[in-house]
Amino acid sequence: MDVLFNTEYYSVFSVIGLFWSLLTYWLMFSKRGQGLLSNPWAIVIAACAMIPSIWYVTEQVGMLTKLSGGIPPLDVQFGYGKSEISTFADALGAEGRMTYAVFQLGADALAPPAFVCFLMSVFRSTVKRQIPLRICAILAFIYFTSVLLANTLMPVIIMHYPADSGALLSALYSSVPVMDWLKYSTHALAWIVIFLTWIVQGAGWLKSRA
Repeated sequence: MDVLFNTEYYSVFSVIGLFWSLLTYWLMFSKRGQGLLSNPWAIVIAACAMIPSIWYVTEQVGMLTKLSGGIPPLDVQFGYGKSEISTFADALGAEGRMTYAVFQLGADALAPPAFVCFLMSVFRSTVKRQIPLRICAILAFIYFTSVLLANTLMPVIIMHYPADSGALLSALYSSVPVMDWLKYSTHALAWIVIFLTWIVQGAGWLKSRA
């Protein structure tokens, strides 16, 4: 865990990501934050913040993919495991693994709050039924927390590679892929709930107009 206390792995993006993440949790749990997200204009604001963040992170992912000889970074792979971690880490080499760790703790800190703020603004301002709204809120929390943990802990694995023994590393090799799996699964499920609720709400509106 000493990696997480080494300042050379952090950048200005780490600071921006930290404050944005704290703001996201405030928006997620506070009544005032939820009220702000319920305004349709929140979708526009969240989208304006998300687009440049995703553009920059995508650019960095492309750079890392080239650096590894065509293997995409682990956090954009769905359902990876220990063998994929080893393959990617070997392909990066020592300097590449350092670059990846800096990316995960820096630029990649922009993507999670960007995605979840947009997601929350959409369901808070468009979903009117309480049960789907609560389901989406739970899924958003699981998504955001799992991706933050995965992005924070993957550098510990990468910067200790090829070491993989000991209680901590063994636990991380098992748990971090699960966190990334949860990230994609809950995010996708939240959008499915939103789309299905839109269909139900639309059908109800049409019925009321008939």
